[in-house]
Amino acid sequence: MTLKNINKISYLLLLIVLLVGCKESVEQKYKAFEKTELAKAIRKDSLFLGLYFQMSKDTFRSYCFDMNIKGKFKQGGNKNMSWVESKIEGTNYPAAINFYPNFKNEKISELNAAIYYKNAKFKDGKFEIDSLMLDVLKLLDTWYDGKVFKIKSPFFYKEDVQVMVDGNKRITITPDAIKQMVNLWYVDLTTLKAKKND
Repeated sequence: MTLKNINKISYLLLLIVLLVGCKESVEQKYKAFEKTELAKAIRKDSLFLGLYFQMSKDTFRSYCFDMNIKGKFKQGGNKNMSWVESKIEGTNYPAAINFYPNFKNEKISELNAAIYYKNAKFKDGKFEIDSLMLDVLKLLDTWYDGKVFKIKSPFFYKEDVQVMVDGNKRITITPDAIKQMVNLWYVDLTTLKAKKND
């Protein structure tokens, strides 16, 4: 092999390394997409079942009370007995969502939720967390216009995270540790950004 051929191979290898190294990761694509969505300054405050970001604490309580009277909401659920539970449509098996918001300045700025199949017994092999995750992703796709990113966990013992961004709304989607529900964490990115600036 001549010196000229070795130089060509070296340059080719260097070019390959640079191209592979310059490839944008999913995390970088997500951050860029989030920044683009926020730059549009379009508010998408609707959450689900009539709830929305910036809903006052008093309005939330009154709304939940009214929905409870109508038989649509109830206190309790599989995730947290002090949260609110409601049946949801659009999954392959009867499901429920268990939720409760976090308030900043007496208004909803975040909301934690969990979706699970009602009365499902995962030990019988009929139900798997994968099928629930697919159902939840399909459901969120019908509820919102956002884009979903799958971000690999840096820890081998943690599950990968799905993140959806729709305007100012970010939804982090993760399987629960007990593997029988999918956790959702809704965040108003404008509130989060304001919190960082404080």
